[in-house]
Amino acid sequence: MRDGVRLVYSDTGSGPTLLFHQGFSLTRVVWDQLVDELAPTFRCITFDPRGHGASDAPATGYTVDRLAEDLGELASALDLQSVTLVGHSLGGAAAVIAAADQGVDGRFCRLVLLAPAVPGFVQRQGQPYGIPPAAFTEFHRSISDDFVGNAERSADIFFHQTDPEQARQIFRATLAMRPEVAAELFGTLQSLDLADRLDDIAIPTLALWGEHDTLSDPRWADWYRDRRLADFQAETLPNSGHGSMVDEPAAIATRIREFTDRNPGTAPHHT
Repeated sequence: MRDGVRLVYSDTGSGPTLLFHQGFSLTRVVWDQLVDELAPTFRCITFDPRGHGASDAPATGYTVDRLAEDLGELASALDLQSVTLVGHSLGGAAAVIAAADQGVDGRFCRLVLLAPAVPGFVQRQGQPYGIPPAAFTEFHRSISDDFVGNAERSADIFFHQTDPEQARQIFRATLAMRPEVAAELFGTLQSLDLADRLDDIAIPTLALWGEHDTLSDPRWADWYRDRRLADFQAETLPNSGHGSMVDEPAAIATRIREFTDRNPGTAPHHT
């Protein structure tokens, strides 16, 4: 990255490029099953964001805007072209900002969002399906005071039909993140509000929510449909919780293939 931070990534498969950004504290291993489904026909780039997993963790500077900048810089450093950007949860917010900020010659040509923290994560006026502010405060406190216990509790609620031991393994990997980094980054979600950025997205977008998600309410799909955004498709997944890439990897792979087939364009369509 421009600031010298080193991001560790994996490059698997061949074909049109998919670049993945997972949610808060998760490492790139959370994508493994979905990548197995997609790698025969897509090039799949997964990575650990700054502060996560095996990537560098500077002392400060953890914001969703910085993660969005990293997406653009990583795509540029790897010279990726005509990229489908796949963002999950907090990574979905970073992906929305990266897509909205790119110019007419941008590298991202399609956007897939899985349970995104968009328009926001916390309930506020006009955004009724965020988590209640008191629940956010308690979750943030548990990250600061008991990061290991918070990871264990998250493993219990994150998925709908994933083996409990697999869930625990995924969240054990999150403990590579320093607790103070986790608290700083999660804290930025309190004020995150991207409602005004949605109209700046000039590429086709597919958004998916698990119908059993307890962290990103699946009723957000209706909220998006009511907004009637251009080239925006909102759907739900019947057998998923918040970690749909693990709950239903085959179903998501099918949706991504169909979405990319329907939208073969290679550049943003700014008007």
